[in-house]
Amino acid sequence: MNNDKKTENHPKNASPQLSRRGFIAGSGAALVGGAVLMSGTGLFAADSKAARKIGEESNRTLLRMARDIYPHDDLEDKYYRQVMVPLAQKAETDPKLMELLTVGVEALNQESKARYGTTYLNVETEDERVVVLKAIEPSAFFQKIKGDLMMGIYNNPEIWKKFGFGGSSWEHGGYINRGYDEIDWI
Repeated sequence: MNNDKKTENHPKNASPQLSRRGFIAGSGAALVGGAVLMSGTGLFAADSKAARKIGEESNRTLLRMARDIYPHDDLEDKYYRQVMVPLAQKAETDPKLMELLTVGVEALNQESKARYGTTYLNVETEDERVVVLKAIEPSAFFQKIKGDLMMGIYNNPEIWKKFGFGGSSWEHGGYINRGYDEIDWI
């Protein structure tokens, strides 16, 4: 039997047929995905005045800090960024807030360098970064970032399902008959 004929018609060896519509749809998705990756390197949108003022490395440092304060591995960076958009917008017109962020990132990096000999962004383990965060926890900078994140992340209906939260219940008559009465571990 001729093996060449057998393998020639095998579905694995067939060349993929790509329609014009499929090509355009795929190209568009790749373009949007690439733009998100390129602009998504920090906590603030890369094209914001606040991101330009604070600098690329500080912007990435803020994102790492946000993820370390509220570490939800299943949450994409976009949710952390969504929370900080109002802060970035305010920092664009509020010099005191911009100074708080700039000086705060500098203090974070100084603490990190004193403990580990490198900037916060380059500290390898989350446990080591938490040590640095605990050292600056009383600062107004830390409290501002933490407070904005807490309200923004946990009040975001878009991610409640990821946390297993069913949302507000008062408009539905409370939690009775919404699955909570079936909990057997209480």
